[in-house]
Amino acid sequence: MTTAPNVTVKDSSQLAEGDIVLTYGMRVWLDTRTTRTDSGYTVYAWSGTVRNLDEVREEGHVPMPWLRTWKNGLVDREDAWTIQGNTFANWLVENPS
Repeated sequence: MTTAPNVTVKDSSQLAEGDIVLTYGMRVWLDTRTTRTDSGYTVYAWSGTVRNLDEVREEGHVPMPWLRTWKNGLVDREDAWTIQGNTFANWLVENPS
């Protein structure tokens, strides 16, 4: 039997640094937030680190090039993911153990 982790649903405005968001088979640890306004709504964008990279790679949850960031023409990271949305976007967030 498979059990689901203990999770909370949060909208994009409720996410916080250190949250682990479950998306596309990834566990994304949030580290830096930016915001912008689009069509009168605040859009929140969190840069994050994929914590279960080996599983993501093995299971093919997302194409690995999508996890890369670049600086000065060179690959900077291969474990990055961005969580973004407004208050209408909901996310599953792991509860601390």
